[in-house]
Amino acid sequence: MHWPRRIPFVLTASGVLCASIIAAALTTADPRWWLSCFSRLGAMNDVSSAFFDGGLVLTGAVIALSARPVLIGLRATFSAGFRARRAVPMLIVALGISLILIGMLPLSFNVFAHERAANAALASSAGLLLMHRLHLRGLSRTLDRIANGAVVVLVIGMAALIAGAITLTIFEAVAFGSVITWLHGLEVVAKRLGQATPTPFMANSQHRILSPIWGTR
Repeated sequence: MHWPRRIPFVLTASGVLCASIIAAALTTADPRWWLSCFSRLGAMNDVSSAFFDGGLVLTGAVIALSARPVLIGLRATFSAGFRARRAVPMLIVALGISLILIGMLPLSFNVFAHERAANAALASSAGLLLMHRLHLRGLSRTLDRIANGAVVVLVIGMAALIAGAITLTIFEAVAFGSVITWLHGLEVVAKRLGQATPTPFMANSQHRILSPIWGTR
């Protein structure tokens, strides 16, 4: 079954999330929502909240689905010493589920549950970058650069947030944006690795590579 390798899950998820945020921002009753956080868009109990929360649920579902092609691709790296073939897909699923819960449990419904889901998303993102540091370095130079950049963005962003130099909305945007960029890079690398995995020979295969000996006398 080849469709999981062809669909750009992470880009699709990013498009859905951006579209839902724009739709919610254009219809919200609170034009100053950006001074708080993105979750403010989902706490108005109106059509803007439906756009935002529904978009988060759909985004989380698509991101969770992206774990499948990543798993397929990372299987090919196990023999080369890369040991994160299961941990990384599990963290991707955890990130997707966390986003789904953020959408299903808006601030207006339950602040405690919403914050726990948001913390789980942050922990899953940090876990993915840690897995890259421990097990995926060297898999792709481009992916290594993106991961290093994401760590720098998270550290500087957190420091700026604590110092009050930026709002939580800005931190959420740059933090999630950097992680989703890395995840897209991983999906691209995994797709290439999955396609490069040798296909076992079958007697009824239409693609046979014959040795020159069969064409000689």
